[in-house]
Amino acid sequence: MSIVRLAHALVALSALAGIALHYAILLTRDVDMLYYSIRFLSYFTIQTNALVAAAAIGVALGRGRLHRWATRPAVRTAISLHILVVAIVFHLLLGHMVPPGALGWWGNLLLHTVTPAAWLACWIAFPPHGGIDPVAPLRWIVFPLIFAGWSLARGAIDGFYPYFFLDAGQFGYARTLANIAALGFLFFAVGHALRAIDLRLART
Repeated sequence: MSIVRLAHALVALSALAGIALHYAILLTRDVDMLYYSIRFLSYFTIQTNALVAAAAIGVALGRGRLHRWATRPAVRTAISLHILVVAIVFHLLLGHMVPPGALGWWGNLLLHTVTPAAWLACWIAFPPHGGIDPVAPLRWIVFPLIFAGWSLARGAIDGFYPYFFLDAGQFGYARTLANIAALGFLFFAVGHALRAIDLRLART
């Protein structure tokens, strides 16, 4: 196995282990597993780490449709954007909300620090790079904006918001929409920066 495939296999393992550790917390509680499993999957962190795992597995496989998708520069850079913002938002706003116990500590370390750093290291170190069109950063914010819209719609029904800054029940829709706009700008700005880095890497 090449170093590229091995490195991505380790990234996939990190992402999947982080997801598994966080889900294991549910197994220690006497709760409605179906309802809380759906809530678990409603976190942007979980969805993005699952996306990282899928792409890393695709690269590690070395061939096939998933591999071709995962090795496209635009896909790799988009995933880099999403997992980087996951790390930034966690460490700036959510780091104090780690679930108690070893499962929560290790799960958060993997999901918000180890996996983002490992994926970004692979993105920088390994080709392909380049060929990303200037409009791509706009397309990359569609996923988080859909996530935010879905979170607001669901929260209006059952009162559950995955992140405090999306809690329209607490802050009202005006402030929550302002929070979403700020996050959208963050994704857009970081996306442009990552595209520029990717183009620079293509020339080295």
